[in-house]
Amino acid sequence: MDDTSIMTRSLLVIILISLLLNIIDCRYSEWEEIKPYCAIRPNPQCCTSRDDDCFMPYYDSRCYCDSFCFRGIDNHDCCPDHDSVCEGKPAPPPPTPPPRPPEIRSCYDTVTGRNYPLGQSFLRDCNLCRCVTLGYQATLSCEEDLCVNSPDLLSHVNNQQPYLGWKATPYDKFNGVKVKDALKHYLGTIPDRSLRNMVDNAPDDPNDYFRMDEVHSFDARTHPNYAGKILGIRDQGKCGISWALSTVDVASDRLALVQNIQHRNEPLSVQNVLSCTDPEAKDNCDGGRVAYAWGFIKDRGVVTEDCYPYESGTLGNITECRFHLSDSELQNIAQHRKLTNIRCPSRSNGEHFNFGPAYRVRDEPLSIKYEIHFRGPVQATMRVTPEFFLYKSGVYRCGGSSYDRQNPRYANLAGYHSIRLLGWGTSIDPRTQQQENYWIAANSWGNGWGENGYFHIRFGECEIEETVIATYGKSTEVLKRKNKRQ
Repeated sequence: MDDTSIMTRSLLVIILISLLLNIIDCRYSEWEEIKPYCAIRPNPQCCTSRDDDCFMPYYDSRCYCDSFCFRGIDNHDCCPDHDSVCEGKPAPPPPTPPPRPPEIRSCYDTVTGRNYPLGQSFLRDCNLCRCVTLGYQATLSCEEDLCVNSPDLLSHVNNQQPYLGWKATPYDKFNGVKVKDALKHYLGTIPDRSLRNMVDNAPDDPNDYFRMDEVHSFDARTHPNYAGKILGIRDQGKCGISWALSTVDVASDRLALVQNIQHRNEPLSVQNVLSCTDPEAKDNCDGGRVAYAWGFIKDRGVVTEDCYPYESGTLGNITECRFHLSDSELQNIAQHRKLTNIRCPSRSNGEHFNFGPAYRVRDEPLSIKYEIHFRGPVQATMRVTPEFFLYKSGVYRCGGSSYDRQNPRYANLAGYHSIRLLGWGTSIDPRTQQQENYWIAANSWGNGWGENGYFHIRFGECEIEETVIATYGKSTEVLKRKNKRQ
């Protein structure tokens, strides 16, 4: 064996012995602080000279209380309390604990620039923060939900101008509102793919249908045949009722066009539909299904807003129906007879209207353009992502800001919203400099949102053309005449 191998083995032995001594020393120190040994031996506690029976159990070995146990600082097997019990030497003082750091009793928030005392909660935009203790320190514990008026989301959209094609702005109504709550309380349509199985309505004149390809703009609000007959913007408040509100507003528009009513200011009652629809059709302010709203106004009709005013937008869920129909009245509705002497919840005079069945418009632009141009506004359901709440102007694209792709934890934040389509137009796509087509849509978040309550959305975006519904809007008298001819 060469000298190098011998030195290597010797070094390993020394290292192992050193580690073993450190372990023994650590065990000894812990044990020395907390356990008596010689002090609890039966008499005699200590023994003179060498006495192999003068021991106490020590872990899986022994320690001794005789005078022979100490044979040098590095060579002894004495019990930890041998010196104090058998030699009368004072016991070593217990180790001094490390000093406690000073307690911090408040939290500083860099966002608000304020100090908050321990235990206090506050809102940072839409997220709840609380000053809590962590060890001897105070720290802020905050929720991390995406807020509608998030400065990060807002700047992400507007920093992409002019190529994005639309601008964003914060709205006071969304201050302190989380996106997940806005999707629940400001939209409200539960997706229902069964609507795609509804019978669609073919154009009356195929030539008119194909001519729609040459009509590049149309706005029901200003068209001579429609002007003054189309409802303006309503505000659903903090209640997810777009499924019902868009239904009664499209029905109201169609009714005004059939009856040729100028300057129609009295809409149909959404509260009538919301509170009186079958319970399985809805979750009150948490959403409902479009098909049930159309089925309700076909089977039971609907009264005007002054007869049954809308209250859920401010009061929240109102489950009690305050407009009831007798069996004879339901029979009259089925026979398209107009109801008289109705009992309005508001105790004012109001009217009741019947409607025929709703139908689906084929999910392609020419059919939708034809329907709006010749028959009136339609209902459409769109997929909404967080940035839509901030729309101010321009032609909207669903998810066009790519915010969800850059922030994956927000990728699944989406909901469905039903609105009215009133027309269409063209503009120049800022990215391609090519002509693009857009729909003119009426939202239901009040006149202070978007372009006075309206918005433009590019053809084919956000599933906007997949579920388009309309009704003939025939009045009771028209339905009666049609029924007699049959």
